[in-house]
Amino acid sequence: MGFNIHGLAFKQSMLTLVGFSIVFATLFGILNFQVKSEFSTLLTQKGEEISLANVAIIEKLFEKGKKLGDEYAEVLGDEMLSGKDLDDFLTQAVFDARQSLPQVLAVVVAYETGMAPKSKPNENVMRLAQYADNEITLFNGKNYFDKVWYKSTKNLQKGIWQEPFIGDFIREPIAIYTTPIYHKDSSGNKVFAGVLCVDMSIAFLKETIASIPVSNSGYVVVLSANNTVIAHPKNDVIFKETLADLARDGSEQSVSDFEKTVQSMKKGLFMGFTPDGYETAIYFSVMESNGWTFMIVWPAQKFLESQRSMEKMFAWMSLVGYIVMLILIFVITSRVSRPLNELASAANKLGSGDFNATIPHPSGRDEIAQFAWAFSNMRTSLKEHMEKQKDLDRIESELDFAKDIQIGFLPMNEAEENSEDEFHELTPFLRPAKEVGGDFYDFFKLDDGRLCVVVGDVSGKGVPAALFMMVSRIVLRTMAKNLKSVVETFNNTNFELEKRNRANMFVTVWMGFIDLTTGHIEFASAGHNPPVIRHKDGTVEFAKSKAGMVMAAMDCTQYKMQTLDLAPGDTLFLYTDGVTEATDANNELFGNERLLDAVSKGGGGESKETCLYVKKQIDLFVGDAPQFDDITMLTLNYKGQNKG
Repeated sequence: MGFNIHGLAFKQSMLTLVGFSIVFATLFGILNFQVKSEFSTLLTQKGEEISLANVAIIEKLFEKGKKLGDEYAEVLGDEMLSGKDLDDFLTQAVFDARQSLPQVLAVVVAYETGMAPKSKPNENVMRLAQYADNEITLFNGKNYFDKVWYKSTKNLQKGIWQEPFIGDFIREPIAIYTTPIYHKDSSGNKVFAGVLCVDMSIAFLKETIASIPVSNSGYVVVLSANNTVIAHPKNDVIFKETLADLARDGSEQSVSDFEKTVQSMKKGLFMGFTPDGYETAIYFSVMESNGWTFMIVWPAQKFLESQRSMEKMFAWMSLVGYIVMLILIFVITSRVSRPLNELASAANKLGSGDFNATIPHPSGRDEIAQFAWAFSNMRTSLKEHMEKQKDLDRIESELDFAKDIQIGFLPMNEAEENSEDEFHELTPFLRPAKEVGGDFYDFFKLDDGRLCVVVGDVSGKGVPAALFMMVSRIVLRTMAKNLKSVVETFNNTNFELEKRNRANMFVTVWMGFIDLTTGHIEFASAGHNPPVIRHKDGTVEFAKSKAGMVMAAMDCTQYKMQTLDLAPGDTLFLYTDGVTEATDANNELFGNERLLDAVSKGGGGESKETCLYVKKQIDLFVGDAPQFDDITMLTLNYKGQNKG
């Protein structure tokens, strides 16, 4: 037997192997996750142990430097020192600061133009007290307004740690804490006067990270707030490179991912690559005082070797398992495919119309035998179904023909009824819910020139409703043309329909006789919805129409004549309950308010456009929900008598 990639054996083998793969992949994923989880937990614990103490020491130094800077700025703002007093203060400040914080190398004050105490209006003052070679020296500074440390402090109006750099006066790596100095003006308001700087040496960081023991060939790196390397085992990258500058061999994405992780988490473990392309694990902790990042970097090679070895072994086991499973499944399923092929051949003959084709009957009680038995029953059922289908096709064809006849008896436009004139313009619309329906409309001129308009809705659906609809329309039309009175038309029509109404059906009807020269309407309602009137100014309302008893229910029913008047430019909108009771997928009705809104917005133009607009709003509301009832509308635009 050949190997058929479209056959059941192959497909069943593939599906089983897919399931087999999912199981193996799930087990492998769980195992891999546990290994990585333990690995991450171990590194996180080690990272926290190392960083907790060292970060706290560094943080303490910078918090102390910040505190000193804020205190000195407050003194200068309050005491307004100048000249020798200012120099003495700066000298003493450096001396006192170094007693508690030996990393302090200088204290600097830089004033806004004319804001230094006792200075000239256009005078710039910058004084620096620097510790070097066991003595404190005073200098004048200049051109400081364009310096980043001055502009940033002035703009932010608060104390900040600046990005570390090698200064003009201090030729070693320093970090500067800058804070604004405020004076009070004559009104007592605080005014920005200048910037005070505390310069701290960060050379101690190199010794600090070198003294930190990190297992498994790990090392410590410190980054500034802008990711500049300020402490690293390799001197050639300190203050010369950022993370982005160090990126090699396409590792820019890994650097970007690391920066995003640091920004969002502030503390945690990152698995990725070093900027120079080596796989690594990094524990990081962001310092709150200055925004620097303390990093412990472990080359991940040794940690991942055992994991990768396990992955390879698991992959080989899976591959061998796949091959064995494929062979076993193919042998088993190939024994099933033979009787199925025979059944397929029989099915092809049945599909060609040969209902006498031989159907195999495998022995046993398995699924194949049951399928062959069901196949044999299907052949018998198909013969019966084909005969029934012929009858159904005939019925469907007759229903389509009946629909054409039903719709054909209704006037499609005024030209068919010879009812066109300059006083009005109307358009009908009908959409049955089934092949044939019970809704109807009619319009025609009476002998006295009045226009008769009718809308009706027979109870029920389908063929019975269609037959009753045809009878109702014919009787109504005949009575109206002969009796000339809408009430007499209703009374006589009701009597004729009721006395032979053995099926107990009924019909709702609204009929109006319109005097086209005056707009006066005499109408009657047999349980029907009130029409909508859209006035020339766009306002809409339901006509005051009292619904009487439905027709064909009681032979003694007497209907009352009612009246309403149309003004030139008004629109009369007649409809059946299929409009207001159109239902969406949530069983909510289209309703009266939506109908009024649709007639208001869709009216004012040609009557055809009004019908189409209302139908469009119904379709938008209903969506994909099925149409359960016939939808019938008739729109009449009254133009009135031309008095010009």
